[in-house]
Amino acid sequence: MVDVFVRAIGITGLTVGGWLLLVRLGPESVADPMASCAVSYVYDGDTVALDCGAEAEMTARLVGFDTPETKSPGCAEELAHGALATDRLRALIGQGAVRYELRGRDKYDRLLIALQVAGEDVGARLIREGLAVAYDGGGRIDWCARLGAEASAEDGAEASAEDGAEDSAEDGAE
Repeated sequence: MVDVFVRAIGITGLTVGGWLLLVRLGPESVADPMASCAVSYVYDGDTVALDCGAEAEMTARLVGFDTPETKSPGCAEELAHGALATDRLRALIGQGAVRYELRGRDKYDRLLIALQVAGEDVGARLIREGLAVAYDGGGRIDWCARLGAEASAEDGAEASAEDGAEDSAEDGAE
């Protein structure tokens, strides 16, 4: 009975001591589970494979943005824009120190991560460059409709500019 009591006190002491040490050292002393990971493959503009050492390679979905699909695109424009986003993500990953922040798992059991390169959020960068849109995991984006509307708007702007140039030329001829 005394041995059980002494063991219980010892285990409690070690547990409390460990927690006190952890509190004293602070959260930065706790190893980041993503620190040993590296991007081993870029599937598309918002999905990568991570090699985290001892664990098997894991698929990770980057959070906060969406890019056009390359695996099952709905149209040629989606495939082309998806390839641009994929190439840009590869280039960004090669430009500096990569930092990952684990945000959970999605319905496909992929890791959800925020990705920064050289201190900059990759999603924000791709959105700014027009290669992605903000996305919170809701309904699927119809990239073909979106890209078609953008192409129509650009064509309309070009046509207006051409009409304006023709009008100016006609005005000058009078």
